[in-house]
Formats: sequence, structure tokens, C-alpha cells
Amino acid sequence: MKNELKDALNMAFDAPEPKNKHVFLKNLRPREVGMIEMLFQQVRYIRVSVWIMTVVIIALAILGSCMHREETGELIPVIMPFLAAVSVLENNRTRKYGMSELEMVTRFSLRSVIFARMLILGLAFLFMIAITSPILVMAFGGEMLVTAMHMLIPYLVTMTISLQIERSIWGRRLEYGTLAIAMLITALMVWIRDYDMALVNGYMEMVKNWGVLIVLVLAVITVFEQWRTIECVEELA
Repeated sequence: MKNELKDALNMAFDAPEPKNKHVFLKNLRPREVGMIEMLFQQVRYIRVSVWIMTVVIIALAILGSCMHREETGELIPVIMPFLAAVSVLENNRTRKYGMSELEMVTRFSLRSVIFARMLILGLAFLFMIAITSPILVMAFGGEMLVTAMHMLIPYLVTMTISLQIERSIWGRRLEYGTLAIAMLITALMVWIRDYDMALVNGYMEMVKNWGVLIVLVLAVITVFEQWRTIECVEELA
């Protein structure tokens, strides 16, 4: 009797043969996400303060040009090292907040996330330079390419040094080591401008004659340092 009851229950509650099982399982897979969409997704995770700083620099260029403040052309290059420092700090937020292990097992690898943030910030800062350079040239004269290189050089130098520092043991222990590097470079630029005009004139002449080559070399070094940082980002985490 018990066996008959078990057989009856099995027949009554037997699960039906799954239909369209392969289609269902295929629909459970996450859809493909392209590079452009990923970049737009990562924009939301960059701190608002970074975008505010970028807009403030553009606003300074516009305001200084409207007020004919000639020191505006010297002020913006002095700020550029801090943009580089902020860019490096954005890449280290994962480690700072202890989210490395979580991001390593998410849909996008930690390396992809760091690469995306570097690319977004790099393009944003280049766009900012592309806007401010013609504004300064129209207000104060000079060559647009020289003005752009004058802003790019301190940014690239700071980026290169900061990335090297961040990969070191000393840099990993100091939370804001990159800001200290930016402050030192800015202080050096201000000191040279205030106390050695001959050196300033020589530097500007060098930028005018060799600026393109200098920027290209610094850009290659910066990209190399960024690649090294991306390659060892999981070890640093």
C-alpha cells in the first residue's frame, strides 16, 4: 500500500519536461557591454569634485580673459599638477576604501575599471585644455600650440612622478602622496617665476622650439607608467 501511494504521489507531482530550457538559460546571460557604454558607466563613479575642479579652471580662463588679468595665463599651468594628482587619486579609491576584492569578481575586471577611469580623466583634461587654450590666446595673444603645451608639460611631469610614487611602498603608505608631489612642483614653478625670470624666459623659448617633442616624450612616458600601473594594479590592491 505504501509503495502504491508513493507511486501515485510521484505521478501526481512529477515535474513536467522543461521546454525552451536552452533559450531560458541563454536569456539569463548578461548582455554584452561595449567600451563606449562602459566608459559612460564609469563616469558616474568619478567624484563630483574632479568635475568641479575642471569646470573651475575653464571658468578662471574665461573670467580672467574677460577681466584682462594677464596672470591668468600663468595661473592655470600652476594648477595643472593638482589635476594630475587628483587623477591618480581617483585610480586608488578602490584600494583606499577596501573594495579591491569586490571589484575583482565583478563583471568588469579591476584593470578594466582603472583603464576606463584613466581614459575618461585624460580625455576630460585634454578637452579642458582644448577649450582654455584658444580663450587665453584670444585674450592675451601668443600661439595656441605653445599655450597648450605650457599647460600640458607640468601635468604630464606630475602624472609620471605620481604614478611611480604610487606603485612604491612609500606611496602606498601615504594616502595623499601625489598631492605632496603636486604641491612641490607647483611651489617650484611659482618660485622660478618670481625669482628667476631668465630661467622662465629660457623655459618658454624651449617650449616654443622643442615643446612638441617634449610633450610627445612625456606623453609616451606617462602612457608607459599608466600601463605599468594597470598591469600591477591587482598586486597593489
